[in-house]
Amino acid sequence: MAARNGFAMINPETTPEDFLAVCRELYGRRARGDLESTLALFAENAAFRIIGSRALIPAAGSRVGKSEIREALKAFDVDFEIVDFNVEDFVAELPRMTYVSWHMTLRSRGSGAVAEIDGIDRVRWENYRIVDCTRFFDTALVAALAQTDGHNES
Repeated sequence: MAARNGFAMINPETTPEDFLAVCRELYGRRARGDLESTLALFAENAAFRIIGSRALIPAAGSRVGKSEIREALKAFDVDFEIVDFNVEDFVAELPRMTYVSWHMTLRSRGSGAVAEIDGIDRVRWENYRIVDCTRFFDTALVAALAQTDGHNES
């Protein structure tokens, strides 16, 4: 496998085991705030969606193109800190489609409240670049996390 941005990239010789290692590295970098490593795998006009309402989470909704995707990820990072992010499993129909299940510990930057979030990313590939990524997770829980004051009410 060829290396770019300091980690192996997806190509015709990528095995499922290699792909899982790339996913874990990529998602780990994203959790540490490295947006550019994530964006390196996206096609220029890729689509990225977080299923949910922008009224609840500004990063939700559809974005097209790397600059819009970058802004959505930055918007998420303004409100939340990813404390921990683990790729748990994936199903791959390489090189066309992958489904990645993950677990994240998320902290609200405003309230300090923490929640455990599980989700799935459906990723469609063309020429070993992401052309469409849809993220499914409990956006209502994330929105509530942002609104809690971190104290129990009596």
